[in-house]
Amino acid sequence: IEESYRQGVRIIVSTSHRRKGMFETPEDIIFKNFSIVKHEAEKRFEHLQILYGGELYYTSDMLEKLKLKQIPTLNNTKFALIEFSMQTSWKDIHTALSNVLMLGITPVVAHIERYNALENQKERVKEIINMGCYTQINSSHILKQKLFNDKHKRFKKRARYFLEENLVHFVASDMHNLDVRPPFLAEAYKIICRDFGKERANQLFIENAQSILKNHYI
Repeated sequence: IEESYRQGVRIIVSTSHRRKGMFETPEDIIFKNFSIVKHEAEKRFEHLQILYGGELYYTSDMLEKLKLKQIPTLNNTKFALIEFSMQTSWKDIHTALSNVLMLGITPVVAHIERYNALENQKERVKEIINMGCYTQINSSHILKQKLFNDKHKRFKKRARYFLEENLVHFVASDMHNLDVRPPFLAEAYKIICRDFGKERANQLFIENAQSILKNHYI
């Protein structure tokens, strides 16, 4: 949180994983821990807001919980952050997003650059958007590729492709910690400003997110 704040972030959505068989902490415990962190962090960092949400791994069980409001959308809006495994097929992604839309909830598809089924598939991503979904990429995958041993090289190429095709609505940190997945929002913002202009950068990093957190469509 401190590192994000240092980079200029003033609104954080807490998106802890919800995944059957892997991340199954009871919702009341997640919310209790969230509330403690929110209280302490907002007291310590001026003008910081931490909002409640979740990164929802799609399963039929997740869909039912979402329908019953047992797991959270983003800041209690009609928008939910939905993720899949890297190997999920295009057919399964399409069906899953259709199912979420039928609940009256708009999916924000998490880190689209991670899914093999979408690699160099701009028509598929356009179809997702035309269905009524939004898309997000990770700030770490906007950074310049390393010359050697860049394990994220493939994701970075995909992220750049989606940006160039204008198929991205949000850039977010996907921050887990400061070791494995730290935030790179400030650095990524500068790159987008340089390559695509400040107006586009502001939309991807600030304005679009503000809209959905107020429960407004982009």
